Amino acid sequence: MKISQYPYRERQAASPGPQVPALVLILLFITPCCSTAWSQTSDRAEQRQKLLAEAEPFERFGKLLRASAEFAGPSIVHIESKQLKAVSPTRSGTRGVQVQVEESGSGIIADVDGKRVVLTNRHVVEDVPLDAIKIQTLDRRLLTPTQVLTNADFDVAAVVVAEAAVAGERPIPAVFADSAEVGDIILTVGSPFGLDRSVSMGIVSATNRRRVPASVGPTPRVGFYQIDAAVNPGSSGGPMLNLRGEVVGVVTAIATQGGGNEGVAFAIPAKTVMKVVRQLVKNGVVMRPYIGIGFDAAFGPEERKQLGIDRMVGARINQVQANSPASQAGLQANDVILRVDQTDIEDDIHFVELIAQSEIDAVMTLNVLRNGTTLTVPITLGSQISR
Repeated sequence: MKISQYPYRERQAASPGPQVPALVLILLFITPCCSTAWSQTSDRAEQRQKLLAEAEPFERFGKLLRASAEFAGPSIVHIESKQLKAVSPTRSGTRGVQVQVEESGSGIIADVDGKRVVLTNRHVVEDVPLDAIKIQTLDRRLLTPTQVLTNADFDVAAVVVAEAAVAGERPIPAVFADSAEVGDIILTVGSPFGLDRSVSMGIVSATNRRRVPASVGPTPRVGFYQIDAAVNPGSSGGPMLNLRGEVVGVVTAIATQGGGNEGVAFAIPAKTVMKVVRQLVKNGVVMRPYIGIGFDAAFGPEERKQLGIDRMVGARINQVQANSPASQAGLQANDVILRVDQTDIEDDIHFVELIAQSEIDAVMTLNVLRNGTTLTVPITLGSQISR
């Protein structure tokens, strides 16, 4: 067998027609890949620029949230308290005992008549000795409580703290705003499960909630903000902030079946809290408007229909206290209060809330249904101590 010294040339001879050098073939094979790679790089750059442009307004919004939380931060405190709570007797007949339970919550520093006061919920510091309350600021200083003033009707507490020993270190008071509306974006800051300074975002879901499935004791006599921010046990007493870092409410309760956040939480309006706290600090008690009537809780749709009322409005009186503003105004049992000034009354709780938000000695005009006739009854509000 003959072996050629030039196998490449023999193949050329055996293969008629023009021949393509191997290097050219390689380049032809590589070129489409390089083109695709360059194209992908170009597309990625365009995608990146587009992404940055789309993300910019959201990043600005994120910076706003961060700025709001940072502005309010120095005015928010973490509270720990040691409470004695009764343990129910067991089935075996063991007598009930009291055990020490550590509670956590949050508070808001406020300036009330020149005093530094920490606002929180009553149930956070209820029946707790002063030396068992620990209040810590953002910079980890401890504030010394000197007095605890509470009100159960509104579930509000004012903890007066000692002045700073060093000039310039007075606790920084929060900035408060009057109100919020449905749909407003809000932040809450609290200590859920002891995790202090946890920030959550949500919106105002509703205002003036009155029948609230509160998690602690009776419902305070206020119109709540309902919010969907993440609120859990330990969040009590923390602020509800608007986007300007202003306190618009104090987180108080959650509605839950499992004991944790289910997107339904409630905050007392800051305007109501400050009104209560100012009275506590000034007088040690809260005086509230009073007219001296009781209502029929069973006044429902059928009872309204029998009286010719075609909507769910009105509150029916079933008791009038002697020598009260109501008796002096001539109100009677079975009267149905339909309106207060220009506001239609939805039910008895709505009426009580309107009275609570009014001023002592204010004159109000009631529209009252009595025996099929609508009467106009002016009434001057009296006062009584709120427990």
